[in-house]
Amino acid sequence: MLTITWQEEIASLKQDLSKEINKISGHSEINIANHICINNLKSKLERLNEIEKILSIEKYKIVFIGTIGQGKTTAICHLFNLISDFNISKTIGGKTKDVIETKELLSTGAGRTTICEVNVKPSEKTYIEIEPYTVDEMENIIFEFCDYIANKDNTQPDQKIIISKELERAVRNIIEMKLRYKTIYDGDKKKTEIIDPAKEEFEKLGLDELKKLALNNAKLECRTTNRIEFDNQKSEQEWIKNTFAAINNVELKEFAIPREIYLSVSYNVLSGSNLSQFDSVVDTKGLDENPIRQDLQKYIENQDTICLFVTPFSNAPEANITKLIGYHLTSKSKDFHHRFVTLVLPHKNEPEKVNGCDGDYDTGIQIRKEEVQATFRSLNLDFFLENILFYDALRYYRDDIFKLNEIYDKEDVQADKNEFIEAIAAVVERRRNILLDEIKNIQENFTKIKNGDALTGAEIKAIENAIKKIKDLRDLSKRVQSFNYKDQGTDKGFVTKYVEDYRIHPKAWNTKHAIHRNFGYYDPKNIDIYYDMRVIAEGRNEDEMLKKFTKELKQELENILNELTSANESLKTFIPELVIQFNSFYDNFISEVGVEIQYEAIRKLSPQSEDSEFWTALINEKGKVQLPGETYTKNVCKTLKHELESEQSLNTFLEIKAGQYWAELVTKILSFFGEK
Repeated sequence: MLTITWQEEIASLKQDLSKEINKISGHSEINIANHICINNLKSKLERLNEIEKILSIEKYKIVFIGTIGQGKTTAICHLFNLISDFNISKTIGGKTKDVIETKELLSTGAGRTTICEVNVKPSEKTYIEIEPYTVDEMENIIFEFCDYIANKDNTQPDQKIIISKELERAVRNIIEMKLRYKTIYDGDKKKTEIIDPAKEEFEKLGLDELKKLALNNAKLECRTTNRIEFDNQKSEQEWIKNTFAAINNVELKEFAIPREIYLSVSYNVLSGSNLSQFDSVVDTKGLDENPIRQDLQKYIENQDTICLFVTPFSNAPEANITKLIGYHLTSKSKDFHHRFVTLVLPHKNEPEKVNGCDGDYDTGIQIRKEEVQATFRSLNLDFFLENILFYDALRYYRDDIFKLNEIYDKEDVQADKNEFIEAIAAVVERRRNILLDEIKNIQENFTKIKNGDALTGAEIKAIENAIKKIKDLRDLSKRVQSFNYKDQGTDKGFVTKYVEDYRIHPKAWNTKHAIHRNFGYYDPKNIDIYYDMRVIAEGRNEDEMLKKFTKELKQELENILNELTSANESLKTFIPELVIQFNSFYDNFISEVGVEIQYEAIRKLSPQSEDSEFWTALINEKGKVQLPGETYTKNVCKTLKHELESEQSLNTFLEIKAGQYWAELVTKILSFFGEK
């Protein structure tokens, strides 16, 4: 007997649904029952198209997301065999010895090592490509570094310029002003003196001339190469390690600062690696002050991506990850939890030290896994226990020399890797099985609809009553008063909430200045103030802004629909699917209002150029003489708040758009019953 494939099953079911829709639509009179039936079948057809696309995904992207310095890159390198043994000189016990150590091929360290997002793919041959910053963007980054040098001795916290270590390292290489280290002896004692050529040039030339010298040394217009291939001059692993580090640190004069690095690795290097099971592996730029970023949303939204949220064992799930996951898991209709994995990274012996595990590694892991899930549950976040995974890349390695401990062998290491990859494959398989079951449920529901009796008079009356209740909820202003969007006593309106968030994120005033120079954006730190306004307007969780204002109304609508199901037997076939659709309508409502805020903020703060009085005012705050009680941050926040509240305030705009899209949401539900 031939087995019917899911492709054939979906194709046949879609054909049957379309025929039934056409048949019912052809009736001379379309009553409530027919409207419900047609719309139910249409929603089934749409869902089958979605399922078909998801089941057709051949290979998934695996995306690692986590706070700076938590070990993402190290985990990636060890999981996918991007490691190799190298001869190095190492000082042990005061003596320098030549030893063989295992090293990661990507740049790793205690955080702030990788300058940008890295995308790793299997390939026929090994090469590295970059997406570069423009000349103007690099010029701004160099100027920011020069300001940092000029400001180094400033002891005022609110005037201190801060730049990231990875950008500082890159700029010093570009402008040929790397730090030098000199050993000084004082009797038997020795100390290391740091020599800063940039500081020396500033003291000799002043800030303006330092900037000119730095730009002259950088030769930005000559940095036009975006791709480099393995040259067969040494081992591929050594070439990858050295070339990646050089590009990441911007040591090659022909390369610009990378905005993104693409590493294609040959199958020769990947021998024994699991990388080829996936489309690619992405090492995202580490989370810092603001974990909810637009650059991550593309991965979180994409159906072909498994998102691994990396968190240390000691405080899993850590705060940034909880905020980021929480923001997205409030969208009940998008099934993010099927593609979300919490990846906990233990350090040596941490699992054995968990209370109640009696020194047993596996028991410690299980206890912590249940604790992580309990944390998610307490935050009302839906997260599968099976999707909480653990991996310790260094579990079997020595502490003194980075090589495999003699009591373990490569099979022990590979077993851990295999277990992890199998767990990821299981995430995909569970999702697949859920979707296959959904196809069967759609088929069974469709059969019930075809064979079902006409709605009774009592059922139609119940629907009419439900319609009346739903219509009463269409006007959002009757339930959410204007003061919710504005400052009222101790309650803060949308603009105030956003500006207060901007006051502390980012912390460094020079980052704010960089944002102003770029008219609301700052790519080196993945900052987009317009997207941030969207997030604040939507609500970062169910207890903030629009999600909070409409939470009760959402529940009322859901209750009305569920009451129809519980009281009327025939409607049990129709209404549950409408509830699922309603969740989708609601998530779209939140998102649509948020996007409107984002675009209105862009319009309101236009032009994004120096022709704008607003942006010029913010830019000119740098170096401005401040009156007593003033600070740079206070002044820019005051100017920003005034602009966002001028003309039609963004508070009012949010209120109007919320009312508009809420009415559309309710209309969509009513149309299911044939109402307008």
